[in-house]
Amino acid sequence: MSQANLPNITPEISITLSDSLNLLLASIALEELGLSHIINAEAEKLQYAVGTLPGLTTPLSLSEIQLVNDSVRQTLMAAIKHEYILNCKLQAVIETPLRGATGASGVTGATGLTGVTGATGAAGAIGPTGATGPTGNTGLTGEPGPTGSTGPVGALGPAGATGITGPTGATGPTGPTGATGVTGSTGPTGPTGLTGVTGAIGAIGALGPTGPTGALGLTGPTGPTGVCPCVTGPTGPTGASVTGATGATGATGAAGVTGATGDPGVTGPTGATAVQITANNGFFRNPGFASVASGDAIPFTENFTLNGTQITHTPPSTDVLLAPDQTYYIAYRTKPELPTAGTITPEAALQINGVTIPGTNSQMQSLPGAPQAITALLSNTIINTSSGAPSVLTLVNLEGVTRAFDQTTLTVIKLA
Repeated sequence: MSQANLPNITPEISITLSDSLNLLLASIALEELGLSHIINAEAEKLQYAVGTLPGLTTPLSLSEIQLVNDSVRQTLMAAIKHEYILNCKLQAVIETPLRGATGASGVTGATGLTGVTGATGAAGAIGPTGATGPTGNTGLTGEPGPTGSTGPVGALGPAGATGITGPTGATGPTGPTGATGVTGSTGPTGPTGLTGVTGAIGAIGALGPTGPTGALGLTGPTGPTGVCPCVTGPTGPTGASVTGATGATGATGAAGVTGATGDPGVTGPTGATAVQITANNGFFRNPGFASVASGDAIPFTENFTLNGTQITHTPPSTDVLLAPDQTYYIAYRTKPELPTAGTITPEAALQINGVTIPGTNSQMQSLPGAPQAITALLSNTIINTSSGAPSVLTLVNLEGVTRAFDQTTLTVIKLA
């Protein structure tokens, strides 16, 4: 059966037992940190599910909360199992004994007897040296002769008898670990080694690319014109030019008489007055609390601003009348009463002739003690009124229960 082969792992890393124990302790600490983050996340998941952390718009049912609780419990059970493993790992690291200094090497045993080397055969007799003859011409090199056979190896002598191994002595008790000695002072720095020989100069690099062509230089002066066959005679000298003296400046003449001012032009006719397209507008409000049943409209107790004839309202009516065949911009804002216990989901919307205007619904969830600004409901829209009779605009409570609304405002502007 084939044996397993260990791969050649490079680079080789050499660490001490103390280093490896420190690395194991660091890994345990990092795993504990990861488990603490998981446990904290599970706690925040429970807080989110029961509503103590913001963000959940619809409260969970009891069965849904039970499912969340089961999920958290399974995660915590897995974390507890991992904690047990980490505890065993930590205990093993703590109980690992650190090795003391290496003991002195034992005495080397005696070397065994060397076998007797066989006798060397007798050398043949050397013949007499002949007289040296004259040096002849160097002949051609002959082919190498065959290699002679190797002589026989002498017989090995008999091995010496192995001595009897003495009995192993009893292991003495382990002495107490001595205190760690004081670290010795750092020895002096050794002299700086000789500077190595300077390496050979490298090969010259390839020639770089040719640089861009320089700007064109200035044109040099024109050389003298050569003599033509017909030589022109010399020009005569120019006569002297005498400039006369400048005359005195004449006196400044008197200023002329200013001409009469012309008659003003005729004033043009006044242009027609432009039409103010936002002349019809209204801002209605109810600054106090108003308790409104589900499906009923919120009353407006004040006409803070009301201009024009295309928008009408009589306080404290819930109805604002809009003229037919017109375009209006409408916006509202209101604050539902804060809860003392439990959560609420207030909802309001604009209606025209009892029909909710799409996109004007505003609904929010509020927890006990939430800031008032969180529960503000608001929306805006632009509508066209139908032909015939005026349209009735209302702001309606769409929550399934009676709700008190505070600081309610309604803005209406006729655009065209």
